[in-house]
Amino acid sequence: MTDLHWFAKPTDTSPGTFNPVFELLDHPVATGRSEEVVLTGPAPEKPVLDGREVSDPRLVRALAKPVELSRAEVLDRSAKLGGILRAMGLVGDDAGPEIELGPETEQGPATLLIDEAVPPVARALSVLAAVRIGLVVDVRSAHNRGSTTSAVVPSGEGVAEAEIASEAGLIDAEARDDGPIVLIHPIDAAPIESGRASVKVVRSRFEGVGITIAGETANLDQAMRDSRVESAEVTPLTPDTTVILDDTGAIDAASSLDWLRNEVLTGA
Repeated sequence: MTDLHWFAKPTDTSPGTFNPVFELLDHPVATGRSEEVVLTGPAPEKPVLDGREVSDPRLVRALAKPVELSRAEVLDRSAKLGGILRAMGLVGDDAGPEIELGPETEQGPATLLIDEAVPPVARALSVLAAVRIGLVVDVRSAHNRGSTTSAVVPSGEGVAEAEIASEAGLIDAEARDDGPIVLIHPIDAAPIESGRASVKVVRSRFEGVGITIAGETANLDQAMRDSRVESAEVTPLTPDTTVILDDTGAIDAASSLDWLRNEVLTGA
C-alpha cells in the first residue's frame, strides 16, 4: 500500500484515498509509459475505417489484425466512457456515485453489467471506465447473482424489468434495492460515419454497442464521438471500497489492482 499514489494519505483517523485506474493508466502515462501495449483483442470480423465498414478485399486483409491498444489509447477511451456515464446522470465522489432518476435521486452505488456478447475490448474499457468513477462492476455468473432473466431496459413507464436480446442470448440482471443498474449491451446500429475530416478519426471501440441507464438507451459509438462530452477525472476511493463483484466475492479498490492487471489489461 505504501507504493500507491494517494490523493489523500492515510492517517490514524482516515484510510486515505486513491484510484486503481489512476495507478494503472494515468500515472504511467504521465511518467512516459504511454506507448506500452496494455490491451489486446481479436481481429475484427468486419473491419471499420473512419466509421464505415470496409469492403475492399485488400483493405479487409490490411485491417483484419488483432487489436493492440497502447496505455494512452486505453486511458483516452476509458476516460471518455467515464465522461459519458457522468453525462448520463452518474456523479461520484469518495462517498460513492449516485444517479439521477427523474425528480428524485436514488442513493447508493450504481452497478455496471456487461452483456457477454459485447466485444472483449469494449468490455475491458467499460470495466476501467466504471472503476474510474467508482461504480461497482458485477462480473458474477447469473447463478451466483441469483437473478432472473430480466434486465433494466426502456419502457413506456420508465425503468422496467424486461428481457433484452443479444447475439449471445439473454443477459440476466435485476435492479438492486440500494442502487441502479447500468447495462452495456449490443444494439442493432450501423457504425457512425465520421464524414469528411482533416484530422485522424479516433475509433470509438464501441461500434454496435449501447448503454441503458434508468430506462434510456444510447448508442455508445455515437456518444464516444461526441466532442461535447469531456473525459472523466478519476474518483478518489478508499482502499476498502467495493469496485468488483465476481464469483469469489467482493473485491475492494486495493485488491482490484491485481484483478485488473490479470483479468482486464495485458502487460500492465
